[in-house]
Amino acid sequence: MRSKSFVTIISTIAAFITFFGLSLQAEAVSKDSGKEPIVIVYVCDLSNPAGQVPFAWMKVAAEQINESGGVLGQKIKVVAEDCKGQPNLAVEAYTRALINHKATVVGIYPRSEIVLACEAKAGEMYPDYPHILLAIGAASDEITYRIVDQYDKWKFVFRDQITVSARVPLYRDQVDIFKAVGVKKFALLREDLTWTQGIFKEFPATKYHKKILSVPDYAKSIGMEVVYQEAVKYKAGMYSPLFEAISAAGAEGIIFAASDGNDLDVFVRQWVDSSAREMHMLVTGATGARFWERTGGKSIGLITDSSVYPLLSGKDTPEMPDVRETAKTHNLAIVSAVLYSAYPDMFFLKKAIIRAGGVKDIDALIKAMEETEMMGPQGPLKYERTRIPPFFHGAVFADINDPSKHAKDGYTAVYGQIQKDGKMVLLQKPFPGVDGSLSYYRSPAELRKMK
Repeated sequence: MRSKSFVTIISTIAAFITFFGLSLQAEAVSKDSGKEPIVIVYVCDLSNPAGQVPFAWMKVAAEQINESGGVLGQKIKVVAEDCKGQPNLAVEAYTRALINHKATVVGIYPRSEIVLACEAKAGEMYPDYPHILLAIGAASDEITYRIVDQYDKWKFVFRDQITVSARVPLYRDQVDIFKAVGVKKFALLREDLTWTQGIFKEFPATKYHKKILSVPDYAKSIGMEVVYQEAVKYKAGMYSPLFEAISAAGAEGIIFAASDGNDLDVFVRQWVDSSAREMHMLVTGATGARFWERTGGKSIGLITDSSVYPLLSGKDTPEMPDVRETAKTHNLAIVSAVLYSAYPDMFFLKKAIIRAGGVKDIDALIKAMEETEMMGPQGPLKYERTRIPPFFHGAVFADINDPSKHAKDGYTAVYGQIQKDGKMVLLQKPFPGVDGSLSYYRSPAELRKMK
C-alpha cells in the first residue's frame, strides 16, 4: 500500500508538470466508467491566463457532467495540449490530439492565426480521423469561408465566437457610449492580428446584405470624429509613445479592440501614467474579474465588456450549472472565454452528443451541432444554419440580413465601468431584474478623486 506522503509527493509533481504546460488530462475522468471516455482536447497557450482559465473551467464542467452520469453512459475526458501560442506548435498539438488522444472534439483557443493553421491540417486528417474542430474565441472571417464553399469537406468546423463581420453592432455600441458621455473626438486602436484586420473598415454590399459603414464613417454620421487610428502590435509592452501621439492628436477618448491574451494590464498602467490619463477609455478583452488586481487598481474608470458580462442565473440555464455558483465553489475567475466559450461549450456538446445518439457517427454529430440550441449564461447558444459567409457555423450574434444590428435570438454583450474598489457598474440594462444605466458612468478623473 502506498504511503500518504508518497501520494502527496506524486500529486505535487503532477501539479508542477501542469504549470509548465505539458499535455494535461482532466482529473474528472472516471477510471471504471465501463466504456471508453469521450475525449475533448483543448489546444491552447498554457503560459497565459487566457489559456489556463478556460481549461480550468472545462475540467470543472467535465467533473460536473461525469458526476451527473456522463453522456449516454460515457464519461468526458478533457486533455490540454500546450501550443505556447505558436501556430507551428499548435499544428503538432492538433496532430497529437487526433493520433495519440483519439479526440472526438478538438477545441483551439484563442488566436485566429492558430485556428487557421490547425484548420488546414485538420482538413488533411479528417478523412482518417473524423472529429469536430471547435474554434474557441477566434473571430477571423476566413475560418468559416471554406465551410460554405466546400461543405462536405469542411462541415466538421464550428466557431463558437462571433465573426468579425458580426461585430459591427459591438463597435457601433462603443461609439454610441462615447457620444453619450460627451466624447466628440477619439482614437481607434486594434490588435495587429488577423481577427482585427477588417473591423474598422466598411463592409461592402453582398447579395445577402447592404453596405455597412466603417466605424469612422459611422462616427462621422452622428457628429463625431476619429482623429487617430493604429494597429497595435500584440503584447507591445511599450505604449507610452502611443498615448502621447493620441494626446497630441486632440482625442478625448480611446477605443481599443483587443483580446483576452493581450498585455492589457500593462496598457492600462501606462495609460494612467501618460498625458492621456484623463481620457475616456474603452477596452475589450480586459480579462476577468481579477483585472483590477492585475493593474494594481489603476483600471478605475475603464469601460470594458470582458469583465462585466451580466449572467443569467441557474434557473434560466437549466441545462448547465449556475456560472456564478460554480466560480465561487471552485475559486475560478469569470472571463469572456468562459461565458461565451469553454464552459457552456461543454454542456452544448453534451446535448448535441445525446441528440446524435453518441459519437461514433460524426456526420450525425455534425448535424446535431447544427440543430442544437441551449440557453447559456449570456443568452441563447446556437450556430448559424443559413449558408451565408462568414456567419455559417458561427455563434449567432448579428442579424445576418443586416449585420449592423444585433440578432434578436443570439448572444449579446453589455458594457460596464470599473469604479471604486474595482466594483463593476453596468452601463446598460441587460436582462429584467439586472440594473444598468449610462447615468452611472463617471469620468476616470472623477473616479480617481473619489478613491
